[in-house]
Amino acid sequence: MNSKSLNRAALAVVGTCLAVFAGQATAQSAGNGTDGTGGWNDWDFYLGAGVAYAPEYEGSDKQETSAFPAFEAVWRDTLVVSGNGIGAFVYDRNGLRMSAALGYGGGREESDSGHLRGLGDIEDGAVVSLGAQLDLGPRVTATADVNTFLKGSKGTVVSLGLQSQVPFGVIRGALSPTGKRYDDVAGQQGLALVGGVSVDWANDNYNQSFFGVSAAQSASSGLRQYSAGAGLKSVNAEIGFSQTLGNNWGLTGIVQYSRLLGDAKDSPVVKSEGNYSAVLAVGYRF
Repeated sequence: MNSKSLNRAALAVVGTCLAVFAGQATAQSAGNGTDGTGGWNDWDFYLGAGVAYAPEYEGSDKQETSAFPAFEAVWRDTLVVSGNGIGAFVYDRNGLRMSAALGYGGGREESDSGHLRGLGDIEDGAVVSLGAQLDLGPRVTATADVNTFLKGSKGTVVSLGLQSQVPFGVIRGALSPTGKRYDDVAGQQGLALVGGVSVDWANDNYNQSFFGVSAAQSASSGLRQYSAGAGLKSVNAEIGFSQTLGNNWGLTGIVQYSRLLGDAKDSPVVKSEGNYSAVLAVGYRF
């Protein structure tokens, strides 16, 4: 399975892995990355690689394994350039961060699985994303994301979730959860546990593209005709770890479980209502 055939759930796990390491490395070197003179000192770069274990497509009952590269460049913790696109934090105050991004993807290939034969390809295209993060406590963040696909499904997916990252030292009592900024304890953190839960809503364009079966597709694939409308699409839970390896290296692993809901769950395209994805990634900051 190449990187293009990774489904949205698996790509989200990949993104979480890199984001966890990037945030960890930035915090660990806070105050040492820039000297106020501008230029390259204002940038942080992350290179990584990993392996993903994911379903052939969202709703598949078969898993595949693939290796992938990862890259991210961050300017002053504001502008982010990665293999998924370019984005920026447009507001960051009082624990509330808002972002906007432009990426590319969102498709699915008929060749990803024998069960998709006759359904045709869903084209990749530009993806416009808006996001918000609100700190609810020292280590709990509420998230909201809106992703609109300008080609392919031409649909919209809205995700709401909660995320947390807790140093293992807090769990075993070696560190006290005093509410200090992460920067203040990053050097002591070492191994950290990360986790989150989220729910996805999709409009009718998205659900019909990925889970619906038109009359023509039914004739070509042998699947029964099916119409998928807007509604809750899936609920997700993820848990994992992050481990700094010196000042520059980091290791992250994430396992995610996603369960389809509503019209997506009842689609003849779906072979399994529940999907697991797992990613193990190593990264280097310079």
